Amino acid sequence: QLKKEGFHSTYINHTVDTNIYRPYDKKDCRKQLGIPEDIFLFGMVAANKDNPPRKSFNQVLDAFKRFHDKYPKSGLYFHTMTQQAGGFNIDEYANLLGIGGCIYKIPSYNLLYTTTPDDMAKIYSTFDCLLIPSQNEGFGVPIIEAQACEVPVITNDFSAMPDLIIEGETGFKTKLMEKRYTPLGAWIGIPDTNHLYELMEKMYKMTPDERNKMGIKGRKFMLDNFDLQKTWKDKWVPFLE
Repeated sequence: QLKKEGFHSTYINHTVDTNIYRPYDKKDCRKQLGIPEDIFLFGMVAANKDNPPRKSFNQVLDAFKRFHDKYPKSGLYFHTMTQQAGGFNIDEYANLLGIGGCIYKIPSYNLLYTTTPDDMAKIYSTFDCLLIPSQNEGFGVPIIEAQACEVPVITNDFSAMPDLIIEGETGFKTKLMEKRYTPLGAWIGIPDTNHLYELMEKMYKMTPDERNKMGIKGRKFMLDNFDLQKTWKDKWVPFLE
């Protein structure tokens, strides 16, 4: 885009520290967080600071309601402030839909002040799938953190997000329901809730071995393209020299 406008630029990608963000034993991590071992767990890691929510919390909850009705042994983890001033009231909406009892989270104090990057890797490791169908992203850091932890991702086919997964190999991309032009002079892409549900079901119906292979491919994709040390050596050092 910069080249199109006549600007010179050097592209150096965002990174993930794959020594920190790595897979942990799912059973142990769930035990530590009080999450049942036998449920299929979707997770979201996203800031909750606007309403309507840029991170598509309402679309995710709508899709999960439909999913949970069909597959009751399932849960949805939110690593965010679920009741945030100016944000979307996740707790209220989940209760309205009748799925409040299968929503998981950690206390707000721990979320804000005591959760380390190592803790985050363990949180990602509890997920069977990360959901991040945001309406737009400058990058989408949780997408690469989750894949480094061998967790498949469902994201939105819009803005920065499609570049961060390999469709069908490390995750899936949702179709857009519509685009909306904003007062910032930019577009946001609303994910199709029905397609999101279909992809959630597709992920669920994969065998554990198929999902494991998807997770392993995701970590390899991170090691090859977004690893901190590799990016430092291959891109930053030559650039600084």
